[in-house]
Amino acid sequence: MPYGFLINSSRGNSRLGYLRNMRLNKKQKKDLLFFIVPLILFQVNELIKADVQIPVLGYVLRCHFNDYLGGISFAAYLNFILSLSNWTSFQLTKIQHFLIAGLLCGICWELITPLFIQSSTGDFWDVIAYILGMLTYWFFSEVLVFK
Repeated sequence: MPYGFLINSSRGNSRLGYLRNMRLNKKQKKDLLFFIVPLILFQVNELIKADVQIPVLGYVLRCHFNDYLGGISFAAYLNFILSLSNWTSFQLTKIQHFLIAGLLCGICWELITPLFIQSSTGDFWDVIAYILGMLTYWFFSEVLVFK
């Protein structure tokens, strides 16, 4: 049984005992929220962006808003995963961490990915959107919400 560690063996049933008994702290729950809400907004944007007739808003929604949301989600996802690991000290906490992480995401997704995926294109403004998304997460998590 490859996933035996997930089964509550004391009862001999197939419930996911490990996951069921997992307790998330307040910051982990907020990280999940910061991960899920941008995913929902991404789906909403996918539905409406083609119909937006306001020139600048339509452009931002079609070209950069999903990258901005990706910066928020990626920061939350990274901190959530690190909070569950043995590497909690590597969580993003300082503004410099978020700036560097956003820049690295931008380099990977906008400079390196187009070298390997023909349909991918690099865009400087998407790098800015990743960084702004990361900074938005930092602002809400470290400045307002978690303190």
